[in-house]
This record gives sequence, structure tokens and C-alpha cells, in this order.
Amino acid sequence: MSLDPARTRTLVQQAWDREIIPALTDYIRIPAKSPMYDAKWVEHGHIDRAVTLMTDWARRRKIEGLTIDVIRLEGRTPVILMEVPGKGGETVLLYGHCDKQPEMVGWAADGGPWTPVRRGDRLFGRGAGDDGYAVFAALTAIETLQAQGVPHARCVVLIEASEESGSPDLPAYVEQLAERLRPDLVICLDSGCGDYDHLWATTSLRGVLSGILTVEVLSEGVHSGAASGIVPSSFRILRQVLDRLEDHRTGKILVSECHVEIPPGRLADRSVASRESRLHRYPSVSWESSAVATASTPPPGFSIAARTASIRAEVMSSSQLAIGSRSSS
Repeated sequence: MSLDPARTRTLVQQAWDREIIPALTDYIRIPAKSPMYDAKWVEHGHIDRAVTLMTDWARRRKIEGLTIDVIRLEGRTPVILMEVPGKGGETVLLYGHCDKQPEMVGWAADGGPWTPVRRGDRLFGRGAGDDGYAVFAALTAIETLQAQGVPHARCVVLIEASEESGSPDLPAYVEQLAERLRPDLVICLDSGCGDYDHLWATTSLRGVLSGILTVEVLSEGVHSGAASGIVPSSFRILRQVLDRLEDHRTGKILVSECHVEIPPGRLADRSVASRESRLHRYPSVSWESSAVATASTPPPGFSIAARTASIRAEVMSSSQLAIGSRSSS
């Protein structure tokens, strides 16, 4: 049986209005901050509350063969693993996360990070779009296919709880669950869109390499008037190290292994996306009027004393760097 676009639109719209919006509204109220922003996440229990909300909602879906597991490895945030059998022998993995970024600032007077506010057809609050919607969208898509008798591949929905901290717990779960995942296609429901009028798919992203780099010069603090010119500037050492990785004048990454040739098809996609959404105007970026600076203009408060103040640290080798990555398909 083929997919009926009109019926699909009706089924999905009804699900969002009747089932998903109320659940997302409750989810916003849960301060399920990622472990990097809530060291006592276990004691606070907010991540567990988010997991419970999502799994309770999932159990009410009319999805044939759906199984739901909450898996917990010692000392790690949990993951939700849902499996739906399918036809054809292939597996589609749909990814999302239930942890949130911290409160931050800039909320409207009648709202807040944990206070859901509905304005027209838009819902505001921390975590609804990043990334609470993922589990609801994934299961609604599967449920809509089954409601119309449309065959689909085996589907696995994986929801983690440490993404906003760099996903430190995810690799352990991927290794633990390797035999149950086995994806032929990964759909990462955690990206952006150019506008609200099109269906967008992110096919590639720039990579992220994160780490902690520290420089140790002195074992204790000394007055800059006595030490400057004698003690090497930790700031200068740090700058020299960074200059091996990036051209500070242009921002070009100097490590050749970090560069790949962009396929012609992706360049064509970029042109279409830019034209359709007017992305060349950078609508999501708020520039400061004085954003342009030169090397000869030091930032406010910069002083020689600040450069020579004592810094206790260590230089880490590349093998010691804490690595984090983010991907989207």
C-alpha cells in the first residue's frame, strides 16, 4: 500500500496537536540539564523524569511490535532503546537526546527555561526543539506508516541523555548494544532548519574537536613587575601552540587531516538551500556593531600584568585530549 500524503498530513497534525504538544509542554517543565551543567543529576532525578515521560508516552502508541527498554550502565546516564520490527532486512536508526542545555538568559518576561509558553503555533521553553521532539517525531512517523499499512524497515529509536555534555556516555552504549543497533541508515533528529516552510535534512556538518589545554610556567604567583621579561608568558606559549593548529589571521585549520574535499553534489545542495531560505543573510546570528577588530587593538582590560600572572597547568599531549564529536545524517 502506498503512502497517502493527505491522510499522512492529517494523522501527523492530529498527533502533534492532541498527543505531542501536551507531552512536550510537560517535558519543558523538567530541568533535565546535561551532566556537565548538573553534577548532581543522579540525586536531582530530572533526567530520570524526562526518560519516564518519554517512555510512558511511547507505551501508549499503537505501534505493532514496539519494545521499549531503559538501559543503565554503571556511572553513566541512561539511554532509551526502542525497537520496531520491519521488512526487507535493513535497519533505520533514529537518534535523539533527552538532556538539556542550562538555563542561560534572554527569556521573555512571561516565560523561562522551565516555563512553557505557547504563542500561536509555536511552543517556547528549554529543550522542546533541542531535542525533546525527537522521540515523539520518530514514533509518530512509524505509527503513521503502520496506520496506512505501508511497509517499513526495522526501526531502532535511540535516545541518549548526555549529548549536551559532548555525549561522553554514548560510545559505551553503542559498543554494548552493537548487535541490537546494526544500522543501515542513521537519521539524527537533532539539527536545524532554514525555515518553517520546507522539510530540511542536514547531510553534513563541520566536525568538533574539544579538549583541555593548559600551560604551566610557575609553581606560584609572582608580581608581574618583578617577573615580566624574565618568566616566559604563558599566554604567548599558548598562542604559539594554537598557531600550529590554526592560522590566527584567517581561521584556517592547518592540520591537513582535518580537511576533506566537498563533493560537487553537496556544493549544489548548499546553493539551493541558500537560495531557498536566504541563509546568506545569516538570520540566526546577531553581530555586534564593533565585531571587527585588529591585532593592534587589545580587548578592554587587557594588560601586561594579565599576561604574566601565574598559571598552574600542564601541557597535554594529543593522546590526552578529551575528544567530543557531533554528527548528523
